[in-house]
Amino acid sequence: MREKYKTTTPPKPSTIWHSIDAERVLIDLDTSKTGLSSKEAAARLELDGPNALVDRGTKPAARILWEQVTAFMVLLLIGAAFLSLFIGKYFEAGAIGTIVILFSILGFLQEYRAENAIAALRRLAVPEVRVLRDAVITQISAVDLVAGDVVLLEAGNVVPADLRLIETVNLRIEEAALTGESLPVEKISEAIEDKTAPLGDRRNLGFSGTQVTFGRGLGVVIATGMSTEIGQIAELIQSVEPAATPLQLRLDRVGKQLAAAGVLVALILVVIGKLGGESWGDLVLTAVSAAVAVIPEGLPAVVTLTLAIGSQRMLKRNALVRRLPAVETLGSVTVICSDKTGTLTQNRMTVTVFEGSGQRHFLDDLDATSDQHPSALLALTAGALCNDADIQVSESGDVTTIGDPTETALLIAAHNAGINVESLRINTPRAGELPFDSERKRMSTVHGPLPSERRAGLALIEEGATVAFVKGAIDGLLPLTTHVWLHGKAEPITEEERDRINAANDNLAADGVRVLGLAYRVIDTDGIHDEIEDRLTLIGLLGIIDPPRPEARTAIATCSDAGIRVVMITGDHPLTARAIARELGIVGADDHTPSVTGREIEAMDDDQLSLAVQTTSVFARVSPEHKLRIVRALRAQGEVVAMTGDGVNDAPALRQADIGVAMGITGTDVSKEAADIVLRDDNFATIVSSVEEGRVIYDNLRRFVNYSLAGNIGKVMVLLLWPLVMLIKTGSTKDAIALMPLQLLWLNLMTDGLLGLAMGTEQAEPDVMMRKPVDPGSSIWSDGWGARTIWVGVAIGVGALLIGAGYHGVNYHGVDTARGGDPLYFQSVIFTAIAFMQIFQAIGNRSTRLPLNRLDWKGNPTLLLAAGFVFIAQIAVLYTPFLRDAFHLQPLSALTLLLCIGLGVLLLVAIETVEWRQRERRNKTTL
Repeated sequence: MREKYKTTTPPKPSTIWHSIDAERVLIDLDTSKTGLSSKEAAARLELDGPNALVDRGTKPAARILWEQVTAFMVLLLIGAAFLSLFIGKYFEAGAIGTIVILFSILGFLQEYRAENAIAALRRLAVPEVRVLRDAVITQISAVDLVAGDVVLLEAGNVVPADLRLIETVNLRIEEAALTGESLPVEKISEAIEDKTAPLGDRRNLGFSGTQVTFGRGLGVVIATGMSTEIGQIAELIQSVEPAATPLQLRLDRVGKQLAAAGVLVALILVVIGKLGGESWGDLVLTAVSAAVAVIPEGLPAVVTLTLAIGSQRMLKRNALVRRLPAVETLGSVTVICSDKTGTLTQNRMTVTVFEGSGQRHFLDDLDATSDQHPSALLALTAGALCNDADIQVSESGDVTTIGDPTETALLIAAHNAGINVESLRINTPRAGELPFDSERKRMSTVHGPLPSERRAGLALIEEGATVAFVKGAIDGLLPLTTHVWLHGKAEPITEEERDRINAANDNLAADGVRVLGLAYRVIDTDGIHDEIEDRLTLIGLLGIIDPPRPEARTAIATCSDAGIRVVMITGDHPLTARAIARELGIVGADDHTPSVTGREIEAMDDDQLSLAVQTTSVFARVSPEHKLRIVRALRAQGEVVAMTGDGVNDAPALRQADIGVAMGITGTDVSKEAADIVLRDDNFATIVSSVEEGRVIYDNLRRFVNYSLAGNIGKVMVLLLWPLVMLIKTGSTKDAIALMPLQLLWLNLMTDGLLGLAMGTEQAEPDVMMRKPVDPGSSIWSDGWGARTIWVGVAIGVGALLIGAGYHGVNYHGVDTARGGDPLYFQSVIFTAIAFMQIFQAIGNRSTRLPLNRLDWKGNPTLLLAAGFVFIAQIAVLYTPFLRDAFHLQPLSALTLLLCIGLGVLLLVAIETVEWRQRERRNKTTL
């Protein structure tokens, strides 16, 4: 027996198990309905391994830390620190080293949290399960299940492995987390002929991690652990490499460009210094100064903290950010791929419409206390009585339901119409029933005799009658119907009426509505037999849907205004998916582009799928692999893709997308762990506010990069050109070092750091949600930002060089020190001039859309506080003895200080003038 099993190792569940009859499955698995022997099960466990998910892809903490400290900019800073140490500048080396440690810790903490998706999948495992071993029902740990084990299922169980069902009794399994199907799936044991049936249509299979909601069944294990459908999802998650965000790509390019520029500038300065006869010690110091000047040391910290501030603002709007760069990425999103169930819809079946008496009534305003629409009330009464679910209403009016989603929807509809379900059931007790089964496709219950006090719809039936209520699919009820409820009484049904009912059923189904027929029959006895379902009177049809979220349509319209395309990707039926998409505005009423199903995706190669995703807005009956292919196809076309979802089946695509957005309430742990952002209110509209926040943050980060690099251009100009200035003024390169490394570090951290951080709190520009998404391939210098950065940087450099040249050879007392003088004074002047120019540069950077006089100064108090603090700190470092000595400075005279401040004001005026001209040019172009 063992050898036979070895040579017939079962295929994965995604192949043909559903198309093989139950007896053949047992033969192929070398088992029987009485299960395996304990000895055989132990042997198979040793061969196949435990029924558990294996973690093959989690990045270890040490590797994450190593990647942080080996980033190119960080390596350059480490080199600068060692050079400072080599020439005895211990204070400078310590300061640079501290910054490196801070950056590395921040980056490590942010990435480490993103490595937990597989852990949530493990939590879906069932700890105990009932199986047949040695022909005896035994309870074992789910991890000990093997292929060929026979598992017993009943309501409330979580399916412990992938099963081929061999017996079912009214068995229904909730598979929304895996397939996206809103309703529990009615299971069968018969083989399904279609070998390529999509996952949601394989009704004779039970999938690991799904929930049994009704009935009972018997299933044989066909796959365990990583071979299950959920295991294959785990493989997909682990195989997907998280993509770098547009921000990360842009900053990586900027970092490498700056690092290369830093090395180049250092080499140029070394060559100039060597030609001028400088010592190697001074040359090394000059090289370190150049590296520190070019590299924006505050950039990683400011970016991280700016994103963190943005994530806190998003949290107040119910969006929890798990991966910081995702905040900015939202601003670049061009396509949102959204799951339907639980994301665009409420994941709550709701009775919305009644079709009867030749009319259609929507149930929003139905009231049992009035005589309006009595036939609709009779249908709701029948639905509440012919029902195995339970409803509880607290004293405060809160409603709790337990049972099958369709049946609980009927109870809630009756309750909302004013029917007291508990009182109705007490006064009209059930005398018998014929349970639902898949062959009859209906359920019947008998009640009676009816009391004299009959409320709601029961008032239409005579006192003392015994009534059988029947609910089920209309194609199963209509052949048994002899009468139909019309105009307040039962009338013989005509062929014309049958055609009308069939047409109403088809119209509702075409709109994605699940239709239930409600009928009754007055019987002479309370005995239960099949004849109670004959000669029925049809009350009417009830339409049940998983309704769209009320705010989703507005959110999708806003996405359209912002240039963002919304695509629905679901495991649900194509008709249902398209109806919801049309109602939400994802597809227009005149849009006849067909939906694409998972089966059609299977038949497409990558080129065909690439064409399909350009025009298709609804994908239905798709599997996790299909979702992954769709996201990849969109990204291959240059789209920045956000994937929203809440189920296990969404996790691989969430991980593959540029940004994954999971639902916080209905979402599974798997989807939350795989996502970058979790919506705490499960509200699609929250995505819109998140997109707005992402665009604001991108604007703010762009302002900071412009601000920081313009300042660095000015500093590099000073370092490069100062030796030339000295050569022209004094005839030698003596005093060729314009700024010391520690002074540059101070400028980069105080101005770039504090003022840059304050820019991260700037409010949204007026037109932020009326622009197209940021082109992911665009440079951070596009839209005039490169030119602005250059001219502002040159202005800072020229201003610093001019004032520095003017004060070379002069000390605090105005005494000429050109002969044997101290260079500390002109360095102090250059140092202070750059600091004040960058303070006023930060104020001028607040907006490119509005002039300063129209800005709300209360909108960013942080910037004003930061500017005030940097101003005071700059004064303190000049005039506090121990700080002045540490930074190799001299105090400035009052006039010199005012001149440095005046340079800052002059720069602010220049920035405002240039921006005014650009605004005028934009306005003319718009007109």
